[in-house]
Amino acid sequence: MSWMEGTGPIRDVRAAGISKGLSEDWYSSDSIRTRERREIKQGNYWDIIDNPLYEVAAGALGYDWDEWRAEARSLVGATIDDGTVRVRAEPEVRNPLTELIDRIRSDRSYVDVDDAPAEYEWVTRSEAEERGLNYEIIPTTRYRNKETGRIVNVLTPPWQSGPQAAPPGSRGALEEYFLHRRNEGWEDDWEELRDWGVHNAVVIERLDELSDWLGEIVNINDNLHPIIREGPKGEHYGIAGDIWEHYGLDQEPEPPEELDWDSYDERMQLSTAVASDVSYSTPEGITPVDLHGD
Repeated sequence: MSWMEGTGPIRDVRAAGISKGLSEDWYSSDSIRTRERREIKQGNYWDIIDNPLYEVAAGALGYDWDEWRAEARSLVGATIDDGTVRVRAEPEVRNPLTELIDRIRSDRSYVDVDDAPAEYEWVTRSEAEERGLNYEIIPTTRYRNKETGRIVNVLTPPWQSGPQAAPPGSRGALEEYFLHRRNEGWEDDWEELRDWGVHNAVVIERLDELSDWLGEIVNINDNLHPIIREGPKGEHYGIAGDIWEHYGLDQEPEPPEELDWDSYDERMQLSTAVASDVSYSTPEGITPVDLHGD
C-alpha cells in the first residue's frame, strides 16, 4: 500500500527538483535520466563530470561548471585511462632491501591528501614513466578515523603497520590469532567515505558539496518515519486488503444528484421562528449596538 496521489505527507521529488532549477524531465524513467539520478549517490568523478544534474548544482552553489571541470582535469587528469592521471611516485630508484625494510616499519595506509609523504611525490603517469620513476596507482577508497579524523585509502590492522609491523610470514598463526583478538573491533574505529575515484582533496571536497546539494532534493522524504512514508495499510486497522479500496476512496466520487423538492416527504420542513427572550449585560465602558435600528 502507499499514499494515493494528492494525499499524505509525501512531497513531490520531481517538483522539488524543478523548483531548484533541474530540467522538467530530470525525474523521468528514461534510461539516461535514471543513470544521471543514480550517480547522485553512486557515481564517481569520472561518471559525473558530464552529468547535467551536477552542472545545475554547481550553478546553484555559485561555481562556473566549465571552469571547475577544467581545474579538476588539471588536478586529477582528463580520463581515467590516459597518462594525465596522477600517481604516487618514488622520486629515486632505491635499494630493494632498504625499500622492503621501510615498508615493514612504516604505516602503509595511504593518506588521502594533496601532498604525498616526503619520500613520494604526486606526478602524472606520463611524467613518472618519462622520468623512469617507480609509481603505484593506489586505491581511491577512503576511510576516516572517527576519533582523530585521519583519512586513509586502505585499512591496515594495527599490528601490521607502524612499530608493531613484522616481515610477512614471520609471525606464527597463534600469534596472529592473539593479536587479532587483542585488537578485536578495530575496524569499528573507521567509517567508509564515498569513493570518488580520485585522490585530490580539493576536487573531492567540491564533489561532496555538489552531491550534498542534489541529495537534499532526492532525499526530501527521508525525514519521514518508514511507516508514515509507506502510507496506511488495512492490516493496521483490522481490514483485509487495500484500505483505500475498502472505503471506496480509490474511486472517483459520483456526481451530485438533484433532489426532487416537489414531493411532501422530501420537502424541507422548517420550524416557525420564535423570538428569543435571552438577554445579557453590557460591560461598563462598552456602548451597546442596536443591530435592529437604522
